[in-house]
Amino acid sequence: MIVRMKEILLFTTARAVDDTIMKLGRLGVVDIKEIDRPGNGTVERRLQAVHQTERALSVLRDYSKKKNKGHDRTKYAAKDPKQLVDRILQTEEIRRKGQERLDDLNQQLHWYGIWGEKTNRKDISYLEEKGLHLKLYLLDKSVASSLEGKHTLVKLPERDGKVPTVLIARNGSEKLHHKEGPLPKLPFEDIKQQIERKERQLAEVEHFLEDQTENIKWLEAYQLLLKNRLGTQQALEGMGDIEGRLKYLKGYIPRNTVDDFVAAAKKNHWGYHIAEPEKPEEVPVYIKNPKWIGIINPVMKFIDIVPGYKEVDVSIYFLVAFALFFTMLVGDAGYGLVFLLITFLLRKKMTGQMQVLIYVLSGATIIWGVLSGTYFGSEQIAALPLLKNLIIPEIASFGVDNISFMMHLSFLIGAIHLTIAHGIRVAQFINSIKALSEVGWIVLVWGLFLITEQLVLGKPMPEWGPWLFVGGTALVALFSVESKNFFKSMGISLANLPLSLISGFSDIVSYVRLFAVGMATAAVAASFNNMILPEGTTGMGIINLLMAAIALLLGHGLNIALALMAVMVHGIRLNMLEFAGHLGVQFSGEAYKPFTLISQENEYENKRKSSISTR
Repeated sequence: MIVRMKEILLFTTARAVDDTIMKLGRLGVVDIKEIDRPGNGTVERRLQAVHQTERALSVLRDYSKKKNKGHDRTKYAAKDPKQLVDRILQTEEIRRKGQERLDDLNQQLHWYGIWGEKTNRKDISYLEEKGLHLKLYLLDKSVASSLEGKHTLVKLPERDGKVPTVLIARNGSEKLHHKEGPLPKLPFEDIKQQIERKERQLAEVEHFLEDQTENIKWLEAYQLLLKNRLGTQQALEGMGDIEGRLKYLKGYIPRNTVDDFVAAAKKNHWGYHIAEPEKPEEVPVYIKNPKWIGIINPVMKFIDIVPGYKEVDVSIYFLVAFALFFTMLVGDAGYGLVFLLITFLLRKKMTGQMQVLIYVLSGATIIWGVLSGTYFGSEQIAALPLLKNLIIPEIASFGVDNISFMMHLSFLIGAIHLTIAHGIRVAQFINSIKALSEVGWIVLVWGLFLITEQLVLGKPMPEWGPWLFVGGTALVALFSVESKNFFKSMGISLANLPLSLISGFSDIVSYVRLFAVGMATAAVAASFNNMILPEGTTGMGIINLLMAAIALLLGHGLNIALALMAVMVHGIRLNMLEFAGHLGVQFSGEAYKPFTLISQENEYENKRKSSISTR
């Protein structure tokens, strides 16, 4: 649910402003909004320091994974973390440029491997002065053969599928219509010497960076300190000023933290004013749900959307619908078991919410797969006596013609989903006549459902079906717009209604993708099985079985990837567009981000001492 917020104004003296900001940060409940725009460059410099430290940490984390304990330690101890960050970034830049130079030298060395170590740029230039021009090409064998007799050519032994070919000409303008190979800049021996020096330099650089991985914790604490100082500076520079004596800031706090804020304000002699927000569109959104609903948070963070402050938190509706859509789109008990096993093996690398979410999705997929008889797209597995008895024929993936029922089920899910959306809006407008228009839309949704069934599946509409459109249209036309001018509001509603009905019809039809994509997932899996094992495993040798297993792994891996892509596209779309559109949620909100001190001033020094003591 979206937690209700309070708007605050806080006043403090200019002399005590630094202390006020520090205490606000420790309190950690105020989402501070900028009043004056910072302009002295301090914020930009501190932000740059945060980014540089993150880059340095990224470099060290890469080297911590491949640290070689056998090399001699690089002796370097930084006096402060900023000095270490600068040294790491400089060293990484040296490594990058050194690697680029080494790659260039190796490319030139490769040239000599093709054309011969004795080949010399000076000799070629000398021949050009004497009127004999040599041009070097790497040609396909067929191309080299077709040029015989047309030019004076010398061919060397084939290398890497290419024929090294030398064109010898008296005229410098004579050339082949192919890309001419560039000559190396250095002699062979010079290149070898430079490669040796560059490799030694890169080894020393890597040893240094590997050694500095022991300072990762110190730099992480330093980065937190920098973020802390950045936030403090942003808060200070964004405050309003009254004649240089008073400073004030504007912010928002959750209602349940008002008492804590008031207690802190009284203790520290702050002036303050607390009121209801005047501009809901500016209020940050704080969503707080029970743990079982919170498991959908990783998906919401992935798509990076937040409902507006006056909109509805869709977390619980999204969770239930997303689990159902995931189940139908993947729909294979074997795939569900794979997800379950992978999650169990990688559980230490996942957040608790992500683990629980995947367990739920995997379990639901396994149940649907069992009921539909889908196990890696294999009809043979589904035909086993015990598993066969668990199949519900109406949703079975193989052996029955259930297309009409599955399309009917998809449309029914769509109608129920959209009905829930309008039902929520009825509750929202329960004290307004607009609630009646939402009741009208519920009636219209079911009328559209019957129309969809008639047009797509050929089912006749009940005799009472047209009355759904009559009653729904009347409620929508009469009560959609609150206005003093009754006829004007009704005219606006009727003008918008045709397009809304067309949109509603297409929304219900959109849910057929649940059946279509789910059927495609099962069909692709079955096709892979039939292509790789057309006659089963009978009479196959060990090598053939191994090759078939690898092919099946790759094929089903691709199918799983496609199914997950379908979930991200279609499963999220039905929630974010169709459902949210009927619910009136535009996801226009900004997440609540309270100003919080995330590190202590001396924490990085403690980490530094700790890293030194381990050496």
